[in-house]
Amino acid sequence: MTVPASPWSNQFLCRREDLDGAVCLALTGELDLAGVPMLRAQLVAIAETDDNLIIDLSELRYIDSSGAKALLDANRTYTRTGRRLGLAAPSPMTRRILKILGLETVLPIFATVEAALEALRRRERRGEER
Repeated sequence: MTVPASPWSNQFLCRREDLDGAVCLALTGELDLAGVPMLRAQLVAIAETDDNLIIDLSELRYIDSSGAKALLDANRTYTRTGRRLGLAAPSPMTRRILKILGLETVLPIFATVEAALEALRRRERRGEER
């Protein structure tokens, strides 16, 4: 279990939670060049499973272009292997950054982790490839 970052800290943390039908990776703090190696390590470990991925952005305060590229690379990996990746619960500031970077048009964004999980389940029930 990870200790949450202080609201005054620039510390970046990742917390993994296995859900029914997906893995949720909760990001906390600021995702910039310093935090990307930690994120990539988590994404590589999760990519070895057959699960879809939900990235919970509710506690992420900032993301720069290197963090955005890591998300795009993960999406590419998941798409190539027939799995789905979704972003969930971005704060208004994070959502604005994603929009400016053009990620809103490439990555599915959901209001909550639960909404993302339900959307993934609906796709599987419809018989779409994972």
